[in-house]
Amino acid sequence: MIYSNQYGEVDFWNIPAITEDPELSQTKKVAVTLSGGVDSAFVMFMLCEKIKELNLDLQVLPFTGVDKLRPTNEWNAREILLLFKEMFPEVNFLDHYVFKYDHEPNNTNMKRKQHVIHERKLYAEQDVKLWLCGKSANPPIEEVGEKSFLVKDREVERDTNLGDHFKIFTRIQRDGVYNRWLYRPLAFMHKKFMAEEYRKNNLMEELFPLTASCIEYAEKTNNFLGPCKKCWWCKEKKWAFGCYDGGAVDD
Repeated sequence: MIYSNQYGEVDFWNIPAITEDPELSQTKKVAVTLSGGVDSAFVMFMLCEKIKELNLDLQVLPFTGVDKLRPTNEWNAREILLLFKEMFPEVNFLDHYVFKYDHEPNNTNMKRKQHVIHERKLYAEQDVKLWLCGKSANPPIEEVGEKSFLVKDREVERDTNLGDHFKIFTRIQRDGVYNRWLYRPLAFMHKKFMAEEYRKNNLMEELFPLTASCIEYAEKTNNFLGPCKKCWWCKEKKWAFGCYDGGAVDD
């Protein structure tokens, strides 16, 4: 299935390694890293549509990591999953795999290490070979301006000029041994692409309000009652969708 608008095109699932690889094409389990944000939720949507379209014999394992000091993304992920179960009764969802980790603000290494540990565990113990990730691209500098907040504090790895270092599809190698596969269908698509697809696919009313992008903690979010409207991820969502989490706008 092709998702296309003025900001780009995603030919979802049409990856030879998925459809033709002797091992991966026979896999029965697919994990989706469901963070609670708009990107990972849209990846889950695309997968469910593909399963429905082709009647694929796949089990979907929702996979969510939770910062112990910011529990809200688990709440969002669980609400999103409930909605998808209603939208796609034909999809076989496995139990939601949730793990929690300690995390220091502005230190993503702790989160990444825990993701690796649990991904390798599922690969080894439950034969989960393929992970779908919602990582998307940064806003184009030419659109937001060189002095923009969205340029200053962006994650450089999300820039689209990194070529081979930012592959849509890759196989992970650890300790010299290849194991699980990683598919990032949105790797070269920025949030405005997502905003267009949410509108085209009628996802703004039910799915969008369940997503959350804010990464701040209790003291800056009124004890998680609303987005901070200050962090990078809040600003990116506002840039693309015209509002923050839950449809909030500037005061």
